[in-house]
Amino acid sequence: MAIRDDIERLVARMNANPGPIRTLNAVYQFDFGEGRLLQVRFHGGQAELADGAPNAADCKLTLSEATLLRLMRKQVNAMQVYTAGELKVEGRLTAAFRLQEVLKAYPSL
Repeated sequence: MAIRDDIERLVARMNANPGPIRTLNAVYQFDFGEGRLLQVRFHGGQAELADGAPNAADCKLTLSEATLLRLMRKQVNAMQVYTAGELKVEGRLTAAFRLQEVLKAYPSL
């Protein structure tokens, strides 16, 4: 999964500069279709990337790899892709908004 490398780089940057994630305690699950799942767990000022769904997700995001990459590169915002039907959100919507704020705090890929 090509997007995994991009997320892994972002997680490393977050862990190197944990200020924006210090108070975030949530598990985000990214569903790219066809059983391709990744999770990012934020806890104690650290981010962890996992394949599959090893943790109970607070927020499940269903989108394409290309859409997530555009979000990570700040080419679009979450509301744009949500209203366009490119992003589906399940779970705590407040967690989804918090993730958008966290992504804004780190440099684009």
